Amino acid sequence: GEEGRAARMAERRSPGEGSRAGGESRRSDSRAEESRLTSGNDSGRTGGGIGSTRNGEKVAGVGSPRERLVSRELKERRERRDADARRRMSREVVEDVNDAKEVAREVDRVESVNETRGNDDGDSEVVSESEKNDAHTPLPDTTLSPRSKGESPRISMQKRMFANLRPPDSSLENLLTVLTDENTSHLRRVNACGAIKTLTLNKKNVIQLARTRGVISSITSVLCRVDASEEERTRCINALMHLCVPEENWRLVYLFPQTAEALARNMADRYPQIRYAACLALSFLAKKNRKEVVKNTILMHSIARVLEVDKNGALERTNPQDRKVFIGSRLCALKMLLHLSKNKDISTKLARADCITTALARIASTMELAANILCVAIITNLTRHPDNASHLVFHAPDLLTILVAGTSDNSDQEICKCSLYALQNLSCTGSIRQELANAPDLLASITKNAFKTQFPEQQLSALHTLKNLSDDPFNLVTMTNTPGCTATLLALANDSKNGMAQFLACDTLATLSHWLLTLSAAKRCKEKSSLVAGIGGANGNNKGGGSDSDSGRRTFQTATWEMWC
Repeated sequence: GEEGRAARMAERRSPGEGSRAGGESRRSDSRAEESRLTSGNDSGRTGGGIGSTRNGEKVAGVGSPRERLVSRELKERRERRDADARRRMSREVVEDVNDAKEVAREVDRVESVNETRGNDDGDSEVVSESEKNDAHTPLPDTTLSPRSKGESPRISMQKRMFANLRPPDSSLENLLTVLTDENTSHLRRVNACGAIKTLTLNKKNVIQLARTRGVISSITSVLCRVDASEEERTRCINALMHLCVPEENWRLVYLFPQTAEALARNMADRYPQIRYAACLALSFLAKKNRKEVVKNTILMHSIARVLEVDKNGALERTNPQDRKVFIGSRLCALKMLLHLSKNKDISTKLARADCITTALARIASTMELAANILCVAIITNLTRHPDNASHLVFHAPDLLTILVAGTSDNSDQEICKCSLYALQNLSCTGSIRQELANAPDLLASITKNAFKTQFPEQQLSALHTLKNLSDDPFNLVTMTNTPGCTATLLALANDSKNGMAQFLACDTLATLSHWLLTLSAAKRCKEKSSLVAGIGGANGNNKGGGSDSDSGRRTFQTATWEMWC
């Protein structure tokens, strides 16, 4: 009966249970086979070999080649399985750790933003335009919280910037600690500077690193240290230059307290690579910090020093490679000044930076052609503001000499055109017209350019300058005594090929004729009044004579070149 019940229960078993049972049986068989081989191998090592007996039966020993091969395959299979399991486990652990770090950073960032906005007085709903455009927590808008009484806007922006900076992770914090620790060895600090520079080479990290607490302040602290070595300064200034490249960082980087000082110190460095990197970094930052850069006296003096790099023939004593880098730094500084001079709001402040105007006057026409063109173009842009004319003529007289030299026949056509535009703008100011007319060789050079019909722009600019100068009656004698001036105007007045040049020449001659007529009319009126007074006294009739209505001074219209109102 028991054997029958067992058979019926086996028939009722489901197919799935049968397969599971079959799998269990196969696994148990493999384990048994593996244990048998292992035990056989152990017995073979203890002396069992070919001809050994088991349970009274003679079996083949594990020392045979076949069983050794099976044992080796099983062992390698177990090792591969264990190695795969360890690799899979380590990969999962690393991914879990990275995910946890990202979540922690995001939570800290959200909490810091919420705390900052929670402190605002009813302005928590206001979101700046820069926060909408930048996903990397840029500078907050100043409208988010009112600044305290007597606090400058820059200080207020700095406080809010420091409040929104992200905390660094442990590895980055260790690097920054090495940079700022004075007891750190020189080798460790150099390696840390190199690591920071390597991090800034990746464009994806630049925006995040600029918004991480301690990164820029640590870099600038190394650059401001007097005892910093050349390697440290080179790596740190390159890292700062990489941080200044994105447009999103231009405003933020300059807000750090030591950024301007660090750039000024390294722009005056004697090593060419450091100087070039500092000039390039400042050229990026100046695009959104024009007023702050021009107001900084230290930066202006550093730029002037970069411009006067060839003072007393210093470049001739350097090797060709360094000379090329020094010239590149000077060209970078000139391009930065050209960008600043095109802004109306800072033009007056830049024109009154004596170190800059003096440096431009010294280096003009002494450099390569591209640099000379930039130098004259900067002066031309400074003359576009009406308030700069008197200062440039009376307080920077060397600039006028540079402009006159730029209009000579040996000058480049672009330099000549810029110089004539500058003189045209200066001649619109009535208080300096006599100074311009009496400048050596100025009228003679302008007269020659007025007759150059092959260059229409230069010819019209020269004629406009002569017309503006003729509006001052005291320049009548100076212009008529200049050789060729009146003859050139008469020749152009009779030339009908160029209508605009003919009109300007006729207008200038009419103005000069007006002043001659005024002088002669005044003399005739004086003679007539004295004659009438004598006749009236003889006849007992003391009636005064009237003046000629046409002898009064008229108002003349002047022409400028892109001058700001």
